Amino acid sequence: MSSLSTQPQASSSSCRTLPGEGNQVKPKAPLLQILRVAGAQEDVFTLKEVMHYLGQYIMGKQLYDKQRQHIVHCQDDPLGELLEVESFSVKNPSPVYEMLKKYLVVFGSSDI
Repeated sequence: MSSLSTQPQASSSSCRTLPGEGNQVKPKAPLLQILRVAGAQEDVFTLKEVMHYLGQYIMGKQLYDKQRQHIVHCQDDPLGELLEVESFSVKNPSPVYEMLKKYLVVFGSSDI
């Protein structure tokens, strides 16, 4: 007789989906200024677009560690002031989202 596995696969990968990922968000002024430096022209974005422009900003200002490129050093940058950190990792986007969410107004959601 064969044994069936009933463990859900989705639970282990659920941390990859960010809350409100499909929703429209409006960055508050301090974050919007950083996104503008990276080339953003809109006022309303998806979370994916916010993360894209944030990545462009980090690359454009070369804030990433040259050896370990998932580490962002931002202690002497407006991004560090905004997030109140000296450095952070972009390996897992969830903590980055947690730092950003107080600067995002999510449309169609009341949990922020």
